[in-house]
Amino acid sequence: MLTLKHFFTAAGVLCASVLAANAATYNFNMVVVESNDTVPSPTFDLPDVGSTGTVSILLDGATLDADGDPLTNVNFDPFPLNQSLADASASFSGAQTLTSDLPGVNVFSFNGGSRFSDGSFSNIVISLTGANCPALACTLAGSYQVLVPFAPPATTFSEVEAQLANPAAKVVFSFNGTVQGEFVSFRAESTGPAADVPLPASGLLLLGAFGAVVVLRRRKASN
Repeated sequence: MLTLKHFFTAAGVLCASVLAANAATYNFNMVVVESNDTVPSPTFDLPDVGSTGTVSILLDGATLDADGDPLTNVNFDPFPLNQSLADASASFSGAQTLTSDLPGVNVFSFNGGSRFSDGSFSNIVISLTGANCPALACTLAGSYQVLVPFAPPATTFSEVEAQLANPAAKVVFSFNGTVQGEFVSFRAESTGPAADVPLPASGLLLLGAFGAVVVLRRRKASN
């Protein structure tokens, strides 16, 4: 028979599970569907249409929602996302390797999905192997979007995480602007659901509870 002591032991395991679930990284396989590069520079060569890559989005939703506020920092000024709690990055290989990283992003929610950027008009940092974008006078803007059919605007970060984990979601990484005065544009879309989607917090709680019960029963049997 489980005692109160056993209950608190199990609760400790559950708390550990919750802490482990705080941050989650969602990885997506991507394919380039638009690559418009007219820059007369051998050092600026965007990956061609059909090139593949990955996009990763980190969201520490459990921490962000810890205060119980259902409107915590989703799309509502003057409450931007604490930029230490989210991240978005992309990597594509072609004639040159293209990478983009937003080490701190805002999340904007809308009907049909969410957008990750550093503002309403995002300055995207683009790196190409062998190319120095600042020296080429790059002025590029774009975002990472998660599109979910018929999804209402998210009001909590757990809802944003649910969008990221939704098998029907499509992730879009895109940017456009000018390089050396010439217009360029780039768009990549996910080719399927997220790879290595982390176990949701509820699943960790269930596993934690089950593990606690098993451990307690084994201890009792050995006594």
